[in-house]
Amino acid sequence: MRRIPSKVWPPEYSNRVLSSVTVSATPDLKFTPTEFTVKAGSAVQLMFRNPDNLYHNLVIVNAGSLDKIGLKADMMAGQADGLDKNYVPDDPDVLHFTPQITLGIARSYKLNFFAPSEPGEYPYICTFPGHWRIMRGVMKVVK
Repeated sequence: MRRIPSKVWPPEYSNRVLSSVTVSATPDLKFTPTEFTVKAGSAVQLMFRNPDNLYHNLVIVNAGSLDKIGLKADMMAGQADGLDKNYVPDDPDVLHFTPQITLGIARSYKLNFFAPSEPGEYPYICTFPGHWRIMRGVMKVVK
């Protein structure tokens, strides 16, 4: 962990700690690691890497909403603009997300966000249609 550079984050967060984590997609439709821990309300810099040849993204959702968001993402497969929307449903239970990335596109994406203020287990999934059923992990938020 390190201090947040004041030029990157709002002034009110300049003394908070920044948690850095890297999550990668794997060729067998998994994430590695399958879980990571951050402090409630902390700034998080998540580097998502996709060395696989398939489209993948990383979507963090509210506790208890994994199946709902996954099913909504599957429904987007039939929409002409599904990929343009990264197969990420417009739903308040979607907390943070990366774009879909694959070959020919940047192979990584840096996502900066603040962890939820409530401790708990927040799932992360790939919302490319069908992937969420096995491509999932957990962001543990602790006090």
